[in-house]
Amino acid sequence: MATTREIFEKVEKKINERSAELSELRALYKFELNGPDGGTWIVDLREETLGVRQTEEDAQCTFKSSDVHFVEMFTGKLRPESALLTGKIKISGDIGLAMKLGQLLRK
Repeated sequence: MATTREIFEKVEKKINERSAELSELRALYKFELNGPDGGTWIVDLREETLGVRQTEEDAQCTFKSSDVHFVEMFTGKLRPESALLTGKIKISGDIGLAMKLGQLLRK
């Protein structure tokens, strides 16, 4: 099974491949993941600081989940809509940005 670090490395690769398109969003996302493979991760889609890092900082949109549910969601074993409706993932802040992130990462 993939680890959270491996998933965020893939996200960063995708960001770097599509930096011009993704930086137009100018958004900062936080993922707070609990569990043994958890941690706090930032996905930064602002042109001047574009990338992924493991740190604690404020963001416009925050996702909270267990490390297991996060991995299941990003590997296709758990649908994001289902995770949200069943409380396996919680979103706070700008919900519109959350929806945009999902759409962009699926491309």
